[in-house]
Amino acid sequence: MTVRTLLWIVGAMAIALSFELGQAQNPPDEPVGKPSFVVRTFPVVSGSELPPPPLREGTVSLIGEPDSKSFGASFNGTLTTNASLSGKEKLVATLYVHCDGEKPGSRIAVGTVDLGLLKQAQPVPAVLATGDATAFVPLDSIKCIALAIRNDEPDKAAFIVKTFTEKDIDVAQDVTVQNGTVSLIGEPDSKSFGVSYRGTLTPAIELSGEEALVAHLYMRCDKKLPSETSAINVGTAKIGEVKKGRDSSFRIVTTDVTAFVPLKDVECVKLRLQ
Repeated sequence: MTVRTLLWIVGAMAIALSFELGQAQNPPDEPVGKPSFVVRTFPVVSGSELPPPPLREGTVSLIGEPDSKSFGASFNGTLTTNASLSGKEKLVATLYVHCDGEKPGSRIAVGTVDLGLLKQAQPVPAVLATGDATAFVPLDSIKCIALAIRNDEPDKAAFIVKTFTEKDIDVAQDVTVQNGTVSLIGEPDSKSFGVSYRGTLTPAIELSGEEALVAHLYMRCDKKLPSETSAINVGTAKIGEVKKGRDSSFRIVTTDVTAFVPLKDVECVKLRLQ
């Protein structure tokens, strides 16, 4: 083997070794996977000029996989000065792919998140709310949100008082109630309500003490006695037993009654001794 051949072999081996070392020191780049989840945070005024009362400031965070149309949402903020929660306030976030300076009502919403009831946190006046969202587009495409306060629980109807007054009421033969007043008190749509009676029972005959004064309720009135009227009795409230003898007795009584119809539909009360 000549010297020239030997040098050629040594050079080839050196080149091959150098190539292998280069491969070992510089491995090929592996594809980088997408993050398992992302967190997108928006200020409370992201899609509106002012936060909805009673919110003062805060942030809304959307958490989930960037390509997923279902993800979580969280609000963390504070209330305005002297504001308080009634326990009925629900926070709702509307999602958009852009704001573009337009008013919330003119944008195309791609999702709505019900963040649930605002919960008082510490230190006061901090509030928290969380919820699950499903949008028309992936989380990564959400670029704008707008907040609103919603109250789904209607306020209960105020109590009403229906009062029926008559100077002299014949409740039985030879028995009258003088200056009798019956008041019905309760919610208009409720079939259960209170009854308040005030009057003086004046008998012209001897009472056994086993009789009871009752109030019959009707949807319409006429001048006839309860035993003669054609009106339909929709409820009866027992006022109470009467005193034995012929003495007049003044009484103030309260009781409860359940009728077939709501209080708002009761238009007549007739007292009767039975």
